[in-house]
Amino acid sequence: MPIIVGPDGSTESLQPTSAEYDEGWLQDLLFEHPEALPINEIDRTFAPAIPICKELNTPAGPMDALLATPKGRLIILETKLWRNPEARRAVIGQILDYAKELSRLTYADLQREVSRRTGRSGNALFDIVAAAETSDSLTEAEFVDEVSRSLRYGRFLLLICGDGIREGVTAITDFLQRQGTLHFTFGLVEVAMYEMPEGRRLVQPRILAQSVIVKRTVVSLESEGLVADEDEEGLESELSDSARFYQDFWKELIDDLELDDPDQPHPNLTKSGNVFFRMPHSDIWIALYFVQKECRVGAYLTAYRGNFGNRIFEQLSEDKDRIEEELGIPVQWTSEDGRHWIGSSKKFPGLMDPTYRTEIKDFLADISNRFVNVFRHRIKRIVEDLGA
Repeated sequence: MPIIVGPDGSTESLQPTSAEYDEGWLQDLLFEHPEALPINEIDRTFAPAIPICKELNTPAGPMDALLATPKGRLIILETKLWRNPEARRAVIGQILDYAKELSRLTYADLQREVSRRTGRSGNALFDIVAAAETSDSLTEAEFVDEVSRSLRYGRFLLLICGDGIREGVTAITDFLQRQGTLHFTFGLVEVAMYEMPEGRRLVQPRILAQSVIVKRTVVSLESEGLVADEDEEGLESELSDSARFYQDFWKELIDDLELDDPDQPHPNLTKSGNVFFRMPHSDIWIALYFVQKECRVGAYLTAYRGNFGNRIFEQLSEDKDRIEEELGIPVQWTSEDGRHWIGSSKKFPGLMDPTYRTEIKDFLADISNRFVNVFRHRIKRIVEDLGA
């Protein structure tokens, strides 16, 4: 409980407020005062947060609020009163739906929706951020590039803020830890309110001590199935030895990578054991990965769970023999818990041993080209046939 200490040393304990307030009031308060949010404690790369607009329209419905940083990071803010049972059940899936839909937008799409909500013409998103007083803002071109990159890889901060968040915290974070396809950071924030003298209130947003802050995750295909590993990309702390190894290795691979398909974008650089190739639909991708404990590297094709992913892999399975013949390497077809993968891997005596670095890089470059050549045009055709 907060305590007020008077000039004479007297103390007074504040009591939680009994006053009624609605979600709209809480949403307005946090939107107008994002400095009150404990963003630095969750992930300082999402600070400072600048309010962009409320009720941004998405196919999953309007999100409560969108904020952005001068460096092109995006924050989705949802406010819920947890005395509402429906809010407890729905808010997690809801914010994940918003993140998924946001990741499907281009910068032009997002700019259009921001202009609609704010009534501002031109590059409204950049103009709002540029108008904020900050010393580390980007040029317009750099800002557009960074936001585009955030959209492409789902690098968002998802903030759920509400009163008295206690129930099911462990279950919430365990569930989110399994959502490895977007590189999001998640924060569960309790907004406590206390009665002050003269009818005022003290508002205290805080991260729950009971919750586990879920870091961005990436997905590795291991013999037991999918395993989520922490992705250190974007963190400003000193790089660990493994993060430095991955950053240097992927840079070498990407710089030297030559693909037969000129339309296939190269993956973005990461500091983790995974990089990702975008396919012609944002719900499906090819990943390269390291599994250090098994001394194994490889590639896999996968998609989000759901009807779309099922239909993609059903049609690919119908062409299984031809696909395996064109790949020219052994592959495994795996389906588990509504998720599907097509993968291939190879073991080396030591993944971080410089002796094998060139051999590993050549193997991953070769398997990348094979997977892109075989799958990209097929997925493009299937997506067009499905009208997705």
